[in-house]
Amino acid sequence: MSTRELSHTELVFQLASLSRSRAGEQARGCVNPIRLTGSSTTIHAATGEVVRSYSSDDEPDGHTYVRCGNRRAAVCPSCSREYKGDAWHLLSCGLAGGKTVPETVAQHPATFATFTAPSFGAVHRHTRPLNGRTAPCRARRDKPRCPHGRPLSCVRRHDADDPQVGQPLCFQCYDYTAHAAWQWWAPQLWRYFTMALRRRLARTAGLTLRAFAEAAKVSYTRVVEFQARGVVHFHVVIRLDGPDGPATPPGLGLTVGDLEDAVRHAATHAHKDVPLPGGQTLRLRWGRQLDLRTITPGAGRDNQAGPAHPHQVAAYLAKYLTKSTEDFGLPVAGKLYSAGHAAKHGATPHAVRLIKAAQQLVPIHDDYTRLKDRYATLGYRGHPITKSRAYSVTFGALRSARRHWRQRRAQLPANADVRDVLDVDQADDSAAATTVVVGSWRYAGRGYLDTATAANATRSANLARIRRAEEASQA
Repeated sequence: MSTRELSHTELVFQLASLSRSRAGEQARGCVNPIRLTGSSTTIHAATGEVVRSYSSDDEPDGHTYVRCGNRRAAVCPSCSREYKGDAWHLLSCGLAGGKTVPETVAQHPATFATFTAPSFGAVHRHTRPLNGRTAPCRARRDKPRCPHGRPLSCVRRHDADDPQVGQPLCFQCYDYTAHAAWQWWAPQLWRYFTMALRRRLARTAGLTLRAFAEAAKVSYTRVVEFQARGVVHFHVVIRLDGPDGPATPPGLGLTVGDLEDAVRHAATHAHKDVPLPGGQTLRLRWGRQLDLRTITPGAGRDNQAGPAHPHQVAAYLAKYLTKSTEDFGLPVAGKLYSAGHAAKHGATPHAVRLIKAAQQLVPIHDDYTRLKDRYATLGYRGHPITKSRAYSVTFGALRSARRHWRQRRAQLPANADVRDVLDVDQADDSAAATTVVVGSWRYAGRGYLDTATAANATRSANLARIRRAEEASQA
């Protein structure tokens, strides 16, 4: 290699290093950031004076890098960790107070409920170890067989990460059509449950539904988890408030026992009738397994059963928000168009059959039309986390506080946490109240540039800056 070639190689790597160093600083560890081009100007609202300006042209490679914000740990561990932290604060503030939520909310009746789907057929299962040993999957002395000749018993002791866990004992006996329909209608079934819950609480209090709504409010947050069999179940925090939300206690004399009795009653009676192929109708209900744990600050943080501590519940729920359907071999990004497409991506046979059943539902009724857009989530159309308006702070408030914290970092104590900003009235910040930000941005791509592209982009950006400087000096 000649000296000239070596110098050129070194220059390429130096330019690329400069670009990546600045990009990594902006994206703060994000593995798949969004590249933007454009500019923003901060203007004093009263005088029109330009306070500060920023342009992507001033960056080494001409791009501004923004974090992707993906919640899935399999896509971006950094953004997923940040999302999980925000979710923990959102959940815990609604149970223990903080971040604009009064601490007295911890005295409100609250319960931690887990709603499951009904059985669609026997599947292999992992049982929590007892006395240090996992129990057999489905041990039966009579060793029965299904109509297709397959055994309906299993004596294996499956580990939690065994790929056979969640797979049907007989694929032909498993009711994939009902599974796909339940998955699609689960958010609507939840809506019917909340309506039944309010009616039951009103009856317990001896009030009409309207009078109950004027005296109390049911607040909740719901987190979705995919079970090994590919169906969702809901982990829900349900809290009883006064008419003004967490700031006021319910004044009806209702206890946490009354709340849990109402949850059981509503879960038993809520149902949804949905169409199936062949003109049939299926009545969807919740599964028989309904777990309720009273939430109280006096509970132990490590309790596996019985009363639960608020922070324990928040940590338990937050961990599920970083997962999706990747355990079924489905892609964490992009769209699936058919069961065959899922099989090419390496989906499990169980997931492929479930998507095939969802495909067969699409043409039978207009209500299933958009099901084809949800094959990648096995037919589930809801959000990973949902909350009622009055439950606690929002993700938007936490993210706004983070931006605010970065802007005024020099004015805060050295050990200040980003979420501490929520405890300060941001409306009193004169700088925020008197300035307006005007920006124009355009999407340029995703991810970091490779070595050669980063070097070329940095070189082009430097030449453009030189030309602009020359033109300005000649003007």
